[in-house]
Amino acid sequence: MSAQHSSLIRLAACTLLVAVLSACSAPPPPTKAMVRCTQLYALWYRYGQHATFHHTGQRARAELALHNCQNGRTDAGLSELELILQRNRIPLPPA
Repeated sequence: MSAQHSSLIRLAACTLLVAVLSACSAPPPPTKAMVRCTQLYALWYRYGQHATFHHTGQRARAELALHNCQNGRTDAGLSELELILQRNRIPLPPA
């Protein structure tokens, strides 16, 4: 077997490996609940958080709610984000 032939085999194997790994790592499409969770978090981030206020724990609660949504606990995450927005008197967008 020539050196050029073995190089081509290695290149083909590497190309196949990259193709298989990239196909396996594609994220699933977002669910409606995840889209809603991200929308509410972005709304809070834009209008609800204040960099100059003292820490109230609200940022940690909002990030934990987003984390819950990302890990399949969308009911808990959505209810927490809705509560945070209501406390800040930020109107909820239609679902």
